[in-house]
Amino acid sequence: MSDEQSLQIVANSPHNTGFHSEKSREQYVRDVEKCLKYIKDGESYELCLTTQIRKCIGKVDPFRLYLHLREKNPASYAAWLNISKENLCICSSSPERFLRLDRNGILEAKPIKGTIARGATLEEDERLKLQLQYSKKDQAENLMIVDLLRNDLGRVCEPGTVHVPHLMEVESYATVHTMLSTIRGKKQSNVSAVDCVKAAFLGGSMTGAPKLRSMELLDSIESCSRGIYSDSIGFFSYNQTFDLNIVIITVVIHENEASIGAGGAIVALSDPEKEYEEMVLKTRAPANAVMEFQ
Repeated sequence: MSDEQSLQIVANSPHNTGFHSEKSREQYVRDVEKCLKYIKDGESYELCLTTQIRKCIGKVDPFRLYLHLREKNPASYAAWLNISKENLCICSSSPERFLRLDRNGILEAKPIKGTIARGATLEEDERLKLQLQYSKKDQAENLMIVDLLRNDLGRVCEPGTVHVPHLMEVESYATVHTMLSTIRGKKQSNVSAVDCVKAAFLGGSMTGAPKLRSMELLDSIESCSRGIYSDSIGFFSYNQTFDLNIVIITVVIHENEASIGAGGAIVALSDPEKEYEEMVLKTRAPANAVMEFQ
């Protein structure tokens, strides 16, 4: 990422859009450094550190906000939930699939690991896309989560059927390029749809590797609950199929407050300052949608 881009991201920090961050820049950088120490000490290979930004927005029409977010940031696994009794609404424009089971018994996960901003010109945009594709740091992030998901699917799939048909492909969205992989396997006949979700939940792209130890470490570092952010929204069908997303690029509206979760994977090659900039980048689409809607 160029110095010019870094300055642009910093200029578009959450504070400049009226959002309050749970962590200051300095605090987030220190948290990244804690993650790097855990990795150096052998406690984890990868830690998916996150935080939240918040803003009082008064009364808004949450469904119109969701439509505005989808228009500004179209994504394959968008979702809208309105829980009126709790005065809670979830407006998600997620580009990431957690897990799908189709009618042929094929399980599929599509984790995203690796993100970079879009360029201002066609030439810059293509250069940044290639920079992401050949980044050793982003490749390491992605490959470790692919291995984690292969293990998760292997617990409920027929032996020898888990495979990776697409590895580290780049997809482009309104504000970012992302790197994603596809992992598939044939579900065992004696395993239920719920068993499949239990084997892979929480999505590895939002935890790190190894999963359980990484979650313990993140719980000691992150200062607030993630809520539904990094969780999953989707459907289960009567024919035992399902399709679930990873809740990212999402605005949660609760009691006239909008909150947005964001973060990134920390690996041994991570630079703390750049990790902060990447976290801010991931808030840009939902934060701008809130500001434009108001």
